[in-house]
Amino acid sequence: MIWYSADSWTDMLLRWEGTTIQAVWSKVLVFCIYLISSYCLEEWLDTNFGNAFKHSAIFGKCLCFLLVFRANSSYKRYWEGRLRAAEFYSNLRSLVMLACGLFRGGTGQYLWNRRCGEDGFNLPWKQSFDDDDDRRASKARIDIVRFAIAAAVGLKLHLRLSGTGYYDGELDEEDKWRLNWDRMRIRTLMNQSEFTEVDKAIHVEETTEESQLLWTTGKTEPQIFHERGAARNPTGNFLVSMEPCYRQLLVIINFLLMTIKLHANEPYGYKERFLPEFIKMSTNLMRAQDRVNTALCTPLPLPYVNLVRTLLILYLLSNIFYIQHEEGAWANIVMPTMAAMALLGIDQIGTELENPFGNDANDLDVQEMICTFEKEMMRLLELSGDMHARSCFVWMPVPKMMQIESKEPFQWYVALKSEVAHMNVPRSRGTGGVRMQHVDAASIPRKNT
Repeated sequence: MIWYSADSWTDMLLRWEGTTIQAVWSKVLVFCIYLISSYCLEEWLDTNFGNAFKHSAIFGKCLCFLLVFRANSSYKRYWEGRLRAAEFYSNLRSLVMLACGLFRGGTGQYLWNRRCGEDGFNLPWKQSFDDDDDRRASKARIDIVRFAIAAAVGLKLHLRLSGTGYYDGELDEEDKWRLNWDRMRIRTLMNQSEFTEVDKAIHVEETTEESQLLWTTGKTEPQIFHERGAARNPTGNFLVSMEPCYRQLLVIINFLLMTIKLHANEPYGYKERFLPEFIKMSTNLMRAQDRVNTALCTPLPLPYVNLVRTLLILYLLSNIFYIQHEEGAWANIVMPTMAAMALLGIDQIGTELENPFGNDANDLDVQEMICTFEKEMMRLLELSGDMHARSCFVWMPVPKMMQIESKEPFQWYVALKSEVAHMNVPRSRGTGGVRMQHVDAASIPRKNT
């Protein structure tokens, strides 16, 4: 999504990226050449190809109504997608917040809840009182947070596949490499058996090269995305199964809910009477995901769009019959070209807003939502006084190829420390583009941050 200042005319008028002019200029240029050729031919023949009549205005008014109605419907879909995406992450955050707040823990958690900030009671002091129940509660929070972050990334993965994969039946090499990055990001939050269960839902063609690079070792390999570009497919694009199947996100949310249910009525957990609230939240979570999917995968009816495009083409082609060469170039070339730019621009607005999820300039910044969610999860663990759980997560650098997917600084992501322990993990967050390596790969220099 492009942020701009609505108060500045110069900021609006001098922009190019993401504007309708960028998208329609080639069509407007062809139409202008078409008009110039027709006008010159009329001048040379000293005749008019046709005459405007009173009822011809009905055609233009009908076309304008259809175009504006389509743009308005697309805007409603755009706003619906924005609301449902925000609802999904809000419900996910509330679910984790409630879980972290309700876990009773042990002596350390009891004192932290009642004496935090009182008489110098701080985290080191709290940790000195931690007992077995505190450690069990900490383990539960780790599982809940990692599955919640995996669900946040899983929505982005689903949007990436639904955009073209599930409906065109294929992905190009760059989209497939980005899909692999999302999969690897989820892998850094799960062990091998959990990830295998989750990854079964993705029915995408995989080359031998990809398998050897990313999945053969059984360990996480996120450094591959820093060291090289997309893997090539000798046969062309990567095929995607179009057969209806369960979604990967369903498996992740099921893991999350089962993890929460596991700790009901435990001494360190929460009272069973709160379980219906968790089930209600998980239901709202899936409902929000379904609405996001509906906004993404339900275009405007084909007959309507077909009629609009057909009438638009016929209107533009019939302009030569309204040219009166005696009135000059301004009336016969400049003004019709401006009208064509307006009509094509309104049609392009409808196209841009119809699908708010993707990587276009005006699409919603889902990566920014995920990044914010990750930081909120880490902060929730700190506010819960569970520094052991917080220390089990680390910040890893984002490959440069993925940083461009967000307009905001997107340089770090969260991973489970136990899944990246075989790598050189940065000590702290800093600038992006840090190259990672295996511990035994001493020949590759590492940039310190």
